[in-house]
Amino acid sequence: MNNERYFKARTRSSNVSTIIGIALVLFMLGVLGFLVLNAQALERYFRENVRVEVFLKRDLKEVDLMQFRKELDNEPFTKETRYVTADEAAELLKKDLGEDFLGVLGSNPLLPSVELNLGPTYAVPDSLKWIVAHLKQDRRVEEVAYNAAVVENIDTNMGKLTLIVLGFTALLLIIAIALINNTIRLAIYSKRFLIRTMHLVGATQWFIKRPFLGQSLWQGILGALLAIGLLVGLLQLAQHYMPDLLAFTDALTLAILFAGVLVLGLLISLASTWFAVGRYLRMNSEDLHWS
Repeated sequence: MNNERYFKARTRSSNVSTIIGIALVLFMLGVLGFLVLNAQALERYFRENVRVEVFLKRDLKEVDLMQFRKELDNEPFTKETRYVTADEAAELLKKDLGEDFLGVLGSNPLLPSVELNLGPTYAVPDSLKWIVAHLKQDRRVEEVAYNAAVVENIDTNMGKLTLIVLGFTALLLIIAIALINNTIRLAIYSKRFLIRTMHLVGATQWFIKRPFLGQSLWQGILGALLAIGLLVGLLQLAQHYMPDLLAFTDALTLAILFAGVLVLGLLISLASTWFAVGRYLRMNSEDLHWS
């Protein structure tokens, strides 16, 4: 009776340790995954705010202006457009300079323009060069301008950042698989003689592995849910102390993150259990005593 109670307590302790180990590793992966997804959202935000200034002919008729905006709005690279009159441009420049430059010049030298915001997939150097060349060919356009340096920096810096983060993610994933695998192998270690005995009496490998895989499934689910709970708590703390960190995070991003944690927990847990049980099935009796 005491031995049975001891065995149950030891099994329960082993299960709890395995679940906690899986949860902590998945939590670390989840934090890094959040940074990866947030970096992508941040890059998308910067690209969506790349603005092209399309300066129009000064004597352009209103009907031609309306037709031009309609054509521009229908272009596949257009996210949105905004028309700025010459007077509005002068007022904006006056605020930026802090003085009335029109009083010195006597007339408004600025041209009316259309502010063009691009879709994020088009806010890259090659696409922008093509778009600018395409717009300059229009007879209603006087000049086209955009900040090429900003676009180049987004492309270069975000590419480097993505490689660095993906490198850390790959490294942590390898460590996570190793840790979870060792945790599960240690949990199955105490049952190695039972596995061998069942194999010797004629039980199939699937029959032997099935209860361990079922237990592993629940361990993976509980570990993933615990990790998701820790991530939610961390995000709530971040929302309170560092609200800007979540400025680019939406519900879809969080859903992808939590689903990824759950799927990864199940896959690693099931795969580790499958190979750990298979290892003991292949051992002979002498190796079982020394493994």
